[in-house]
Amino acid sequence: MASHPYIAVPADTRRFRWRNPRGAAAGAFEPNGRLTLVGGSRALEQNPAGWTTRQPVYAARVFVGFNVGARPRWAMSDVVRIVKRVRVAQVGAPDATFLYQRGLYTSKKDDSVVDEKGAQVIVLNLAGASASEWRTQMIALAEELATKLKQEEVIVEIQRGGISKETIGVTPVRRARR
Repeated sequence: MASHPYIAVPADTRRFRWRNPRGAAAGAFEPNGRLTLVGGSRALEQNPAGWTTRQPVYAARVFVGFNVGARPRWAMSDVVRIVKRVRVAQVGAPDATFLYQRGLYTSKKDDSVVDEKGAQVIVLNLAGASASEWRTQMIALAEELATKLKQEEVIVEIQRGGISKETIGVTPVRRARR
């Protein structure tokens, strides 16, 4: 790899203080220990980024609870199983990230507040679906979660480049009675 010329990087190593939006002191940071120039006298190396989209990518956050009414019923493994099956059917790959969380949900049926454990499922549109296809896929995923996990509602937030574009409350499919 070719060597790179050294560049000067301005750095203030004194105590740094910041204020909150109202102007009051909010905190301080002071470096300690020995200051070290990373890279030393060797040539600087490139970050080994393997790929990039070059354009903002669509993503979705799907919020789902583990309770049915006030009773805990489901686990993360149930959510993972459903997401894996649906995403493989949609795009051939199960890629998603799962976060445990706890939330409060106000029921639209009776205004009761449910305090429950749940999950946030984060999915990136790395398969390159169009905006409308992506929206349709995420609603279908949320609908399947709502139906199989007997949820009153599953919430989907559609993002582009990390910026929220739309939030959708998705209800379960109601099966016709025989």
